[in-house]
Amino acid sequence: MNKTLKVLEILWLVMGIIGIVMCAYFITVKDNEGAIYFLVFTLACGLMYSIRKRQRKKHEAAQQQSKPISEKK
Repeated sequence: MNKTLKVLEILWLVMGIIGIVMCAYFITVKDNEGAIYFLVFTLACGLMYSIRKRQRKKHEAAQQQSKPISEKK
């Protein structure tokens, strides 16, 4: 499950970076109206990235808590 959460986290980060690149492209080459959609997309990706990161950290902390003392060493 940790791998799945990490992959989802990285996927949202990559999609956010793509959104930033597309927003910059639309601002420089095309119209500003088109860039607004990519800006909203980028903000949504950033929000999902932060949610997934927080979820993964909580999951890892819960796994550490549930391990027996002999396995923590």
